[in-house]
Amino acid sequence: MYTFTIKESSPDIKIVVTRSLLALAGVASLLCRISHYYFINVIAALTLFTAAVFINSLLKKLQFNTSLLLSIAAVILFVATHSIPFAAILVLYGLLVKKMYKDPVVNINTKGVNIKKMLGDNEHEWSGFNNIILKDNLLTLDFKNNKLLQLNITENNVDENSFNTFCSRLIGI
Repeated sequence: MYTFTIKESSPDIKIVVTRSLLALAGVASLLCRISHYYFINVIAALTLFTAAVFINSLLKKLQFNTSLLLSIAAVILFVATHSIPFAAILVLYGLLVKKMYKDPVVNINTKGVNIKKMLGDNEHEWSGFNNIILKDNLLTLDFKNNKLLQLNITENNVDENSFNTFCSRLIGI
């Protein structure tokens, strides 16, 4: 009946995964050197480690695309290691994460509240709540076991008064 998309307050999964992939590519360029020119591997590793450290700036401020960034990292990794499989795996993992990621969603209906995240779903019946309130794009779930969950949601077209009335009516049953 009501569906809300949650704004993630934790670090963005794309940033964490991209940072990890860049760091692993830097380690691979140091460990799997093929050429006799070790300084190429060191420069590649330093470039990849620097990109991993400044991933927030690259993706958010400079508005790099994660696919483009991982493609550039794959080219750097290929130059350093001369290994097509390493570069292909780097790009493949980046694309898999991008494809598999789904925004967290809260579904509220007459059966209860379902919170769907990337790594699992949590279903709660109405009998487990003291109160549920939506105010200024902040969804507050007050559980009877003294747990309080506040979720920032994206812009919605839901009338707050009718939603709050709907929830209080079902909690009172």
